[in-house]
Amino acid sequence: MNILFSALAQRYLKDHGPTDAEIRAEYDAKLAAAPKNEYRARHILVKAEDEAVANDVIAKLGKGAKFEDLAKQYSIDPSKSQGGELGWFAPANMAPEFSAAVMNLKKGDYTKSPVKTQFGWHVIQLEDTRPVTAPPYEQVKDRIAAMLKDKKLREYVEELRKQAKVEEKS
Repeated sequence: MNILFSALAQRYLKDHGPTDAEIRAEYDAKLAAAPKNEYRARHILVKAEDEAVANDVIAKLGKGAKFEDLAKQYSIDPSKSQGGELGWFAPANMAPEFSAAVMNLKKGDYTKSPVKTQFGWHVIQLEDTRPVTAPPYEQVKDRIAAMLKDKKLREYVEELRKQAKVEEKS
């Protein structure tokens, strides 16, 4: 059965495979939807019931305390041993509330009120931003073509299923 399906798939894709224009359009669409920046930040995470602790941390930052020191002292996140350092990340890789807060900060600033996520309360400091560099079209063209082939094949199989008439023999 797999041999028959494989032959059918090859035959279908020979005549219906993605065109260069379709591959380019998919690349352009993904590029347009991709985040334009990535962020490097630190955070201090406290338990969900500890909003007051997060506010105390913010007050201490306002009085000149070092973010890294407060992270080591108060955070429950494993990043506390690195002063809350999270490294570079795309907004989609973080909780939406966290990402929204980071994107509204200026370099060097920290949140003036705690940010609630499913993990607890965060105090966030934006270290830096940098533009995301998309891979060149030629580098990802084959991967996009394979993805489009899979998509076209799934659609074709779904259409065959819709048209199929199954009869039960007794």
